[in-house]
Amino acid sequence: MLVSQAFGKTHLPIADLTGKTIIVTGANTGLGLECAKHLARTNASHIILACRNTKKGQAATESIVRDTRCTDRTKCEVWELDLSNYQSVLAFGERVRTQLPRLDAFMANAGMELQEYRTAEDLEIHLTVNVVSTFLSAIAILPKLRDTAKEHGVQTSLTFCGSMYHIFGPDNEFDAGLPEDVDMFDILSTPDPTKTDIIWRYALSKLMVHQCYHELVAALSNSKSNDWSQVIVNLVNPGWCGTELSRAKPHSVMEKVFFALMGWTAEKGSRVYIDAMVAGKKSHGKFLSGCQIREESQYMRSKRGRRIEKKMWKDLMQRIERISLELASVVR
Repeated sequence: MLVSQAFGKTHLPIADLTGKTIIVTGANTGLGLECAKHLARTNASHIILACRNTKKGQAATESIVRDTRCTDRTKCEVWELDLSNYQSVLAFGERVRTQLPRLDAFMANAGMELQEYRTAEDLEIHLTVNVVSTFLSAIAILPKLRDTAKEHGVQTSLTFCGSMYHIFGPDNEFDAGLPEDVDMFDILSTPDPTKTDIIWRYALSKLMVHQCYHELVAALSNSKSNDWSQVIVNLVNPGWCGTELSRAKPHSVMEKVFFALMGWTAEKGSRVYIDAMVAGKKSHGKFLSGCQIREESQYMRSKRGRRIEKKMWKDLMQRIERISLELASVVR
């Protein structure tokens, strides 16, 4: 994976997105903003920037218009989405399902990285934002992706932002949550420093995204009540990019040197979203890095990893049931 970072390339596929409606979460800065600019340049008809801070989102739309001159072909607007608040996620999903005539693609780009212990919705905040609310928001918009595919005879897509950092996630922290009567998310939210390595919590949360992603794909494939065959779900690694994501993280001199040698711009990393959006069925259920299908970590492919994945998904869906029975039923 590090070799791919150092020597890998990304590309922008040739695409005309005329008529398409696309949502990008966390699009007010970094990868999300650059992705939205690429969408505007490829003639997307309606781009929704889903942001926690709508004022920053509005400034982002102005930069998109300024940089792409898309006013005559693309409608850009900002919708509020705060992944640290489940009610905000539910309201956003309801708005998508009831107000949008169509939805062709959803880029689950938003995430956070802190270096201190904080909570949101009674969980450690990385788990709330990067895992629970990421999948809650994705499940909330899946019906609109399915209906758009059926009504317009097209393939639609849901793309999750993974990370090469999933390799470094301290998976030993999962073991305490394996008993059936213990909720893994509750155990992982303990403030006990002997059990919670907050410095590596971002990597752990991304590892959880990878695992829950595979279970979501399996749930859609096994669904007896809905036909998801034209909804493409994939996972991308946008690479180690210079963004505001890690602004709260101190950077050592050595890390700065490595980034100078191997780091990517947000524009280069964001190309993987466009590639994934148009990749089609060959990318369904796959992990894409450097715009190519890649293998995930050894842990992800191990029997232990798959066993933990099942328990993690069960605990996630039980939590989503408590938040919204209606949404939990979407993937059952």
